[in-house]
Amino acid sequence: MFKSIVGVAKKLISIFAVSLYLAIVGCFLVLTGRIRVSPRGFALRVLAVLRPPFKGDLVELIHERGNCYVAPLARKLLSDSNGRSRLTLFEDGQALLYPHSNHDDIRELGAGRYSHWGDAVFFSSSDNSDPAKNGRRYSVRES
Repeated sequence: MFKSIVGVAKKLISIFAVSLYLAIVGCFLVLTGRIRVSPRGFALRVLAVLRPPFKGDLVELIHERGNCYVAPLARKLLSDSNGRSRLTLFEDGQALLYPHSNHDDIRELGAGRYSHWGDAVFFSSSDNSDPAKNGRRYSVRES
């Protein structure tokens, strides 16, 4: 039994040593400018891990162009403009199928495509109807 405890301790020490080494190398690369890091994006990523997931209804729906509508969000979140958004858009409780879509595709094709960009969600309804008038509820949840 003692040998198994020593074996586990050795593995944990090895994992810690490698993690420490990688953290030091990563810091060196960031500090020397070899890896560029947006301070705002980095802070948003750290905060996203520490706070509870965001969820809420989209209430202010503004027609942008074509099939695209824009809904501002009440909170600053990591978006596709500064990383990879973890937001899912729901239409009457059903997740829409095309996240991280190109804005031109949302405008031209619609069909439930959406993008979380900056402080807003750019989206189209699943049937390209006006989401401000179709009677459906639109909500978002961060995963």
